[in-house]
Amino acid sequence: MGILIMVPLTALIFGPFSQYLSQAIANGLVALLDLSSILTGVVFASVWPFLVVLGVHWGITPIQLDNLARGGDPLNAMAAGATFAQMGIAFGIFLRYRKNKNLSSLSLAGTVSGIVAGVTEPILYGFILRYRRLIPILIISGAAGGGLIGFFGAEMYSYAFNSVLTIPAYGPIPQYVFSIAVSFVVGTVLTFIFGLGKEADASVATESTSETMNESKEEVEAEKEASDKEEIVEGTQIKIQSPLSGELVPLTEVEDEVFSSGAMGKGAAILPTDGTLVAPFDSKISSFFPTKHAIGLTDENGIELLIHIGMDTVQLNGEHFSSSVAEGQEVKQGDKLVNFDVEAIQQAGYSVVSPIIVTNTDSFKQVASEKSRHVEPNDSIITVVK
Repeated sequence: MGILIMVPLTALIFGPFSQYLSQAIANGLVALLDLSSILTGVVFASVWPFLVVLGVHWGITPIQLDNLARGGDPLNAMAAGATFAQMGIAFGIFLRYRKNKNLSSLSLAGTVSGIVAGVTEPILYGFILRYRRLIPILIISGAAGGGLIGFFGAEMYSYAFNSVLTIPAYGPIPQYVFSIAVSFVVGTVLTFIFGLGKEADASVATESTSETMNESKEEVEAEKEASDKEEIVEGTQIKIQSPLSGELVPLTEVEDEVFSSGAMGKGAAILPTDGTLVAPFDSKISSFFPTKHAIGLTDENGIELLIHIGMDTVQLNGEHFSSSVAEGQEVKQGDKLVNFDVEAIQQAGYSVVSPIIVTNTDSFKQVASEKSRHVEPNDSIITVVK
């Protein structure tokens, strides 16, 4: 029944529509190319992956072949900006989630297939269309390389897919290589910084804690008790002070598995009794969410600390939070960072349990939390051993 419906629709509606759309896009590109090669590179590299998704990119092939017959095609060279941007995104995923076997293996495979064969569909369909926050990264990084290719006037001189192995098919080679490298690096860096979002972090936690979730209740309780009595190993000890007043609780008791599993790093959590968050040590604000519910700090010892106020409080969009500090600012221990309304957040249906995580735990010998108790700012809650 489905075939009886779809075949006539494809023949009578979708097929002709796709043909007309492809022709319109092709005509628009020709006109844009006459106007500005730089603008064409920016626009074409930005939209190329989405033309591939819609299947209308084949309408541009005749233009590319005609350009080749005339000596060289700039369009396929510009499309390389988008292609290498996708490779950069995949490599950025590999770098950020390299501890997750599933994400790291898929992203590395996508990177290699792109670099060697110019095949980026696994990246496009497997990551970019799944994690929508990657779409702006794809557009920005692709446009950067495409615009440079248009600026340098790089062209394809024999028909080939965009990959490292086909670089000799393009010229001038130095300018072309520089342009695609920019796309790759921008894609890698932006993806590494912004990541894939909560869904990916949750999948990291799920995979990394699968064995723990299969343990018996007695084993889990024993592990919690052992972590509460963790002995400090030898080395240089760095004390992290409490940024909040409240009850110190083990990180394993936080309801969100992203934190309790240790997938984001080791640390502790505090159930705050008031809404004043202060700097736990002299540091620089390395990241600060626009919603003011989470802040990242980096100190002179290289400790990267994430303080997340409450659970799922990002959904409040900054309501009940206020702050006068900014990303990149240097702060001293005890400086006020964020004010938040504990009662209002709880009345809105959100937990105020606040994880304090050393996100680069693997860079140190040990990250150990103190025993559960009431704490105030300047009370030690975490010991980091170098």
